[in-house]
Amino acid sequence: TTDDVLTRIAKLSNSNYQTWKFKIELLLTKQDLWDTISKPAPNPVTDKWLTRDQKARATIGLLLEDNQLHLIRKQATAHGT
Repeated sequence: TTDDVLTRIAKLSNSNYQTWKFKIELLLTKQDLWDTISKPAPNPVTDKWLTRDQKARATIGLLLEDNQLHLIRKQATAHGT
């Protein structure tokens, strides 16, 4: 399950960005959410896309150490725009 995967991936810290980034890409690809980060938002933005983006953003946020949350806290989308 997704919860099992979340507990097995090391959270982003000051020293593991490259490994963390790759695992996030794999996880979001598995969840069919990677396009919310790898492609521009659709125009117009749809409710379906917003829901998927929120899921991707939540997944990323849950895999950050508390001291890294400032990196995403004010971002409106999972892509960071």
